[in-house]
Amino acid sequence: MMVHFDYYPKDLARIHILEHRLESVIKLAGVGELGETEFHIDGNDGYLYMYGPDPDRLYAMTSPILKSSALLTNGEVTKWYGPRTETFAIHPDADRQRSKLELTS
Repeated sequence: MMVHFDYYPKDLARIHILEHRLESVIKLAGVGELGETEFHIDGNDGYLYMYGPDPDRLYAMTSPILKSSALLTNGEVTKWYGPRTETFAIHPDADRQRSKLELTS
């Protein structure tokens, strides 16, 4: 499973805290492991990688942490099922709420 998010160097300490929280819940639930975190130097893209045999169970265990993190407000998750993938927003209502705010402003 991969989580794509907006990355800013000032958030590095908060990202490390997020990594530790994810690693703990994944290990306690026995659903896989937290892999590497990737930051693109030429942009503001960050990627968290998590591995396990069942992407649905992995997401079920990590989603409360992902959804509660302000760092992932515009983030999206990609779950891999062999050759098939499923990608979706962590906060699917964020774009709709933003659109509503723009319309009322």
